[in-house]
Amino acid sequence: MANSLLKPSLLRPFAQDLRNFTHNNTTIGLKFLSSLSQTPQSTNDRTQDYLVHTIGLPKDSALAAAKKIRLKPTADPDSVLALFNAYGFTPSHIASIFSKQSCLLLADPDTTLKPKIEFLSKNGISGNLLADVICRDPHILHRSLDKQIVPCIDFLINFFGSTDGVVLLFSAGGGTRVLETFSESMAPNVEVLRANGVPDSNIAKMLSLRPIALSKDVEHFIDIVEKTKEMGLNPSSLMFIHGMCMIASMSKDKWLSKVHLFKSFGWSDEQFRSMFLKQPFFMKRSEEHLKRMLDFFMNKWDWTLEDVSKYPVLLNLSLEKRVIPRSSIVQRLISKGFIKRKSFGKALQRPEQWFLEKFVMKYLSEDPHLLEMYQETKKKMAIQ
Repeated sequence: MANSLLKPSLLRPFAQDLRNFTHNNTTIGLKFLSSLSQTPQSTNDRTQDYLVHTIGLPKDSALAAAKKIRLKPTADPDSVLALFNAYGFTPSHIASIFSKQSCLLLADPDTTLKPKIEFLSKNGISGNLLADVICRDPHILHRSLDKQIVPCIDFLINFFGSTDGVVLLFSAGGGTRVLETFSESMAPNVEVLRANGVPDSNIAKMLSLRPIALSKDVEHFIDIVEKTKEMGLNPSSLMFIHGMCMIASMSKDKWLSKVHLFKSFGWSDEQFRSMFLKQPFFMKRSEEHLKRMLDFFMNKWDWTLEDVSKYPVLLNLSLEKRVIPRSSIVQRLISKGFIKRKSFGKALQRPEQWFLEKFVMKYLSEDPHLLEMYQETKKKMAIQ
């Protein structure tokens, strides 16, 4: 029975009737056919129009944001905007928030948004700071008030002793990450650090830099602390926190795999540990990146372990964007006797303007093509 309904012979009378209808009733027919194609789009058009004309987003930003939500006729986005206005958010704040999280327009302002904003306001995050914080990270308003925001703020007030510390933390660029990574393990983990001689000022630094490390379960966290101490870092130093953050950021297998990579280039455990003490951050780079950097320095430039260990920060740099373009200039200057080979590490490490002044512009009278060569090398490496 169902298949018979699909036979062309049975569909032809309907098609003919439709043609007759649209021919004799042109206006009605066109509206009918147009509505079939435009109805799904009309909601999206309304959303985009609202984002442009009411919130003030540029058309391209509004188009991208409108793809994520649909303002149905029953939606009341005006009440959401009224809430933000009531708390002193400027039009630029509001535009920035909804360009990042347009779905907040669909939230219930009274039961979902206001309780969170009000709680933050009563705990030091108010006025311009409140607007700036939510503008930077509107995802805060997606967090559970009872399970994340309240217990996290309570933990922070208890740690800092007042809301002043919370204000300072949230004023920093990534200060709100603690809300995303909060766990009940944070409080006991803070006590573990204190018991090992880590000052509160450095613990506060961890809350700012990598709060997810503090959210590890206590047993795992204790292992990270012990591992960092075994590496030779002093718990009272800030570098201890940096070392902990690096160790906590990867699995044990990934850590051992990176250590094995250095050993394959001739490092001993003690030599690796010595370099880690100077600059733990190189371990955040991928194994592939580290391999390419070590190969470049030790095989192409004939650096020794001591040379690399003297400048471990160089392992963090981009090979294509910085190391290769600058090394081509340094190599040219060395070959012409203008500089000594020992200048290489400093030439890669310092800021771009300093490098241009000291290694390019300074020698243009002796080598007029130096700047052009540098720019061409950078351009070539950028498209690879």
